[in-house]
Amino acid sequence: MLFGLPDFAVYMAVIPVGLYLPFVYAKDLGLDLADVGLLLMLARVSDVVTDPLIGWLSDRTSTRIGRRKPWMAAGALVMMIAAFRLFSPQGQVDNTYLLVWAVLLWLGWTMINIPYYAWGAELSDDYNERTRITGWRQAFGFLGNLTVLSVPVIAGELIGYGSIPHEGMTIIGGMALVALPLMIGVTLWTVPERNDAVPSRAPMLTNARQIWANGSFKRLFFGFMLMSAGTAWGSATFLLFATFVVEAEAQTQAILLGYFGANILALPLWVLIAQRVGKKETWIAGAVMFVIVTPMFLLLDGGDLWPFFLVLALYGIAGGNFGALSMSMKADVIEIATRRTGENIAGSYVAVWSFGQKMVAAVAVGLALPMLQWLGFDPNGNNGPAELRALALVYVLPPWLMYAASIFVIWRYPISAFRLRRIRAAFDRRDARRDARRPDTDNRCATIRR
Repeated sequence: MLFGLPDFAVYMAVIPVGLYLPFVYAKDLGLDLADVGLLLMLARVSDVVTDPLIGWLSDRTSTRIGRRKPWMAAGALVMMIAAFRLFSPQGQVDNTYLLVWAVLLWLGWTMINIPYYAWGAELSDDYNERTRITGWRQAFGFLGNLTVLSVPVIAGELIGYGSIPHEGMTIIGGMALVALPLMIGVTLWTVPERNDAVPSRAPMLTNARQIWANGSFKRLFFGFMLMSAGTAWGSATFLLFATFVVEAEAQTQAILLGYFGANILALPLWVLIAQRVGKKETWIAGAVMFVIVTPMFLLLDGGDLWPFFLVLALYGIAGGNFGALSMSMKADVIEIATRRTGENIAGSYVAVWSFGQKMVAAVAVGLALPMLQWLGFDPNGNNGPAELRALALVYVLPPWLMYAASIFVIWRYPISAFRLRRIRAAFDRRDARRDARRPDTDNRCATIRR
């Protein structure tokens, strides 16, 4: 539980980027919708450098408090400042303002999450306990999502400020100043790092070749990226769909509570199912549910608030397993790679994962918003039935295709609990043979010295 706390703050600080920023900066602050999408995409392009560099450095960092913790502490400072400036815009807000603070937000995110997720992959060697660890971490992330939505709604009811997206985003910016250092600080203070990991000394390109040669990781990676692209596309266009198609701008935050509430309620059930039937099979079940539920959004029309709430709740149930299971499966793959090479490069693996996740999210935003503009939709103008139908189709069809494709990619992912036990046994036999030969080698070396 203590290890999971940082995800509460990090989720609270990044969910508004996809949920609020495109809508608020285009509709309320007057920036061009296509520019907003392209700028948010460019902000993540900076991760081409920062993600692999921080992953590589965190694998080699050696301090009195550990390898991962110093990076997380520094990242919390960077991220809290950037989140506050993005979500509580001050002064002249133009394209440069959005780009600079978005770049710094993702830099802070990288400095926290890559060491944090690498640390999580090292916490346990147990197949099912890894899912419990990632499950707790994901649960705190979902609670962060709920906070993003519920606090502005409650504030709107109590003080008359927070109900609309611009006000809610400002409230979250202030909360990020408190939550990021508090939650991350508690984890850094209370949870020890393992000290039996062998740090990597290989060059960055050597690590990259090892990762690319890992077939299990590649299949897991591409399956995860397709799912992430679908969810990022939906997040970038959600508020536009809710506001203009369902006509629920004032109720959107309250309605979204159904989605994130379903996330939390479904997560323990998904963890139990994964322990019974396997991680891959459980992930596929969730993806199939995504494929079934997503087209239901096309049935919604103006004023369909309760149907909108119910569809989002089903969507939330489907998404309850995605983050926890994928991270647990990644820890299995990293363990096998560490045993094979004798070096722990969890940070480099997480860096590749993080970079891919941010790139597909950036491309999703960079394509979805200009596509809407190209189809004639204008968040500041009059939109007829044709433009609203285009908005609904853009919101639904690309994610639906991505979810379906992810099922085919992950279908042949090979690592199960049984397979992992067999691989461990093979590595144990290999290590035993090496240990058995080592005394003879040492004796020969001693004889030569004499």
